[in-house]
Amino acid sequence: MVSCPVCGWQMRNDDLRGGSLACPGCKEKLHWAEPSRLEESATVVAIVIVPFLVPYLLGARGGNVLLYGLLLFLPLGSAVAVAMGLLRALLFPRKLQRHAAGWPDEGTILHITSPPDPRKES
Repeated sequence: MVSCPVCGWQMRNDDLRGGSLACPGCKEKLHWAEPSRLEESATVVAIVIVPFLVPYLLGARGGNVLLYGLLLFLPLGSAVAVAMGLLRALLFPRKLQRHAAGWPDEGTILHITSPPDPRKES
């Protein structure tokens, strides 16, 4: 069961879909929280490092580490991505958030606009 962050209405996970949705209780527009930049960065670093670390730990040295790492990049990278996704789902369950209107970045990116018009003096 997932509760609405606004009114506390209880919804079943089966009834919820991806993207934005309206709460059946208060009709507030909600959306699922996105993964944080730290979680995404940790996943990317693990996907890149693990395929090269495994051959090294198994005894490959020099150019063989690079060769075996490149050969194992797709299968081990995929396995690491799945494992990190499962780990995230178990440790940090997704939560519903209020849908903020306007910019999707919620003020984290500086948006430069044109300067204001000069004041007309009479």
